[in-house]
Amino acid sequence: MSKKNSILIILFISILIIGGLFYLYFFKNSTDNKAIDTTPTTEFPFGKTSGGSPDNTSDNNYNNVNNSNNQFGTTKEGEWGGYLKLKQIYQKPTSGTFLKTKNNQDSVRFVDRATGNIYEYLISDEKSDVSRLTNTTIPKIQESIWFGFGEKIILRYADNSNNIVSFLGKISTTSKDSIGEVVGNFLTINEKQVVVSPDNTTIFELLDKPNNGGSYGNTYSVATSSNKKQIFDSPLSIWNISWPKADIITFNTKPTYKDYGYLFFLNTKTYSFERILGEITGLTTNTNKDADLVAYSGSLNGFLGFDIYDVKNREDKNLKIKTLSDKCVWSNYNSKHIYCAVPKNISTGNYPDDWYQGSVSFNDDFWMIDTEEGTTKLIYENKEDNNLNIDAFDLKLNDTDKYLAFTNKNDLSLWLLDLKEETPTQQ
Repeated sequence: MSKKNSILIILFISILIIGGLFYLYFFKNSTDNKAIDTTPTTEFPFGKTSGGSPDNTSDNNYNNVNNSNNQFGTTKEGEWGGYLKLKQIYQKPTSGTFLKTKNNQDSVRFVDRATGNIYEYLISDEKSDVSRLTNTTIPKIQESIWFGFGEKIILRYADNSNNIVSFLGKISTTSKDSIGEVVGNFLTINEKQVVVSPDNTTIFELLDKPNNGGSYGNTYSVATSSNKKQIFDSPLSIWNISWPKADIITFNTKPTYKDYGYLFFLNTKTYSFERILGEITGLTTNTNKDADLVAYSGSLNGFLGFDIYDVKNREDKNLKIKTLSDKCVWSNYNSKHIYCAVPKNISTGNYPDDWYQGSVSFNDDFWMIDTEEGTTKLIYENKEDNNLNIDAFDLKLNDTDKYLAFTNKNDLSLWLLDLKEETPTQQ
């Protein structure tokens, strides 16, 4: 071998080593800008189980969590299996779900996406049928926002001119057994986002400024739809917003793998606009009702990351579960608990874009995370012999965490998990 070739080989190897060290330093170990570790993992959150870790699968897929040592029985639709009961309660596409308890009776209320009719499913140990509550037809409902203990709703859809229409109504019936209607009034045309305060008294609307000049936001009364007050102004026009706490509205920039994402808290009393998280590509967030914990996901180099951020202490919980924050719901009963649909396997991709656009679909198990105790519970394992393909989103819990409802993204059907049975804890 010539001296020249030897020098070239040495230079090539040196470049590979330097490149590897550069990657490890800037992508794996950096925490200055809240970057997340999105490399694939086979560990359970908060440590490994006695069963050890499985090998990564081929074709850039990896096992998100290993459930092979948990002896759950087969759970099929409407039957007890293992620890839980899973049931599909509506096969057609739905939009918006609310779990309520009245006179010691738990029920699920939801909207038929095609017609806008409202239905109710009474939860019991015996076989229950879905009953229709209203016959008010509003075609192609895209979003339904329940509030007021499941008695009031905002129905959102696009009209024939492609305007966004928001209708604020309540269920009205003439007798106990009759089918009622949704009565109410129209809200501002082309509200880009609408959220309702936790006490159900105030609406926040996000609107576009003229000539693509950004966005602004108003609050107004639910009771009168009047007395508007502008409390927000931004050069950006695309936000995802929520209202988890009385004085906090959250603003998440549009998530995409192409750009850094940011999360801000708007204080409705002081009008301060505080940055909470930032410089995370593909950032999606989900804030608990005390606004002190944020579940967030992001992407880097084709991998998906997920963690819980402690707002007060400004630190992560360092979870090893990988999922999207859109696939989680915070407990109504304990603000430190969060329930998540966790994909069994995740291929490399552009997240969350690929999932939003439908080019990637997951098959989920369900986990509960206790962020205070550092424990997790596998609450439903979707075994292969179940023959169920579940890609869950829009998770909802009742007040006592006894029931969890979710929509299957594959066909927009509505499902219910019974959580009353105690599940094993992984530490």
